[in-house]
Amino acid sequence: MRLATILIARIMPVWIIVFAIWGVFSPELFRSWDIATGPALGFVLFIMGLTLDKNRLGILLKHPKVPLLGSFGKWIIATVISIPIGLLFFGFSELFYGIIMAGIVPSGTSANLNSLIGRGDLALSITMSAVDTLIGPLLTPLLAKWIIGSTVHFEYMPFLWKMIKIVFLPLLFGIALQYFLPKSNKFIKPYAPIISAMSLYVVVAGIAANASKPLLAHTSILPSLFLCVSIQIILQMILGYWYGKWIGCTEAECRSMLFEVGICNSALATVLANDTFGPLAGLAAMANMVCNLTLGSLMGVIFSYIPIRPKSQQNIEANDKVSSM
Repeated sequence: MRLATILIARIMPVWIIVFAIWGVFSPELFRSWDIATGPALGFVLFIMGLTLDKNRLGILLKHPKVPLLGSFGKWIIATVISIPIGLLFFGFSELFYGIIMAGIVPSGTSANLNSLIGRGDLALSITMSAVDTLIGPLLTPLLAKWIIGSTVHFEYMPFLWKMIKIVFLPLLFGIALQYFLPKSNKFIKPYAPIISAMSLYVVVAGIAANASKPLLAHTSILPSLFLCVSIQIILQMILGYWYGKWIGCTEAECRSMLFEVGICNSALATVLANDTFGPLAGLAAMANMVCNLTLGSLMGVIFSYIPIRPKSQQNIEANDKVSSM
């Protein structure tokens, strides 16, 4: 079991790169997997709901100050980072628009998965994602209009329904199953990282296969593009972590902040950028997607090897913080 966890989940960044390259250069093998990306992400959220700490989630729902502050910080940090980085590398161009779009969309689902693997506060991660999903369809068009000067076509209800199907319903079903069948939690939890990692590989391969044509058509700009989005993601992660420290979060909460701020829904950004600004903008957002999956999983694996202080001490700190709110 330990060997399987190491081979499948602990070296996730390696497998993500492998499946991404495989998908790009052999798209005919994985293009049909694109239809499975939504169900695969939903399955990841179901596993998270099944292994979620219900008591911790209850505390956050009763005292939502931390997730609300976290979501506020995510939108500020990701937006402020994306503008100078995009301008520095590409000026006002289609590629700049794609960089911006990758920073002004809600957090990505893989942020929840990496919080699970990296010993973060999964309940906080999921709560922040819920807030992002609700306000994202309002903020993304407003920020695009303000920064780029163009209105993106963003239909709120279809997006919200998609998030409900992929994120909320599987999550709620997992929580319900945990409630009615408590033993299912103990049975699934040891296998959760493996199952979740394998589901994510399906997503990566499917997305990479469909991104193959635009990526291979613009090979000359790829080095600078991937450098740009890597710096964008790394800075967002670093500032997300220290923002958590600044507002008084525990170590587990700070890890979740890192992933929620650093990993945006670049699959959504790719669609919006391509439809609104053109294929090069879509390509920039797509590059962000490949990098945030790789860098996010790398940080998740690194954090999985770094223990957090004893749970009893965390509980004391969490209770002190809650009582002060």
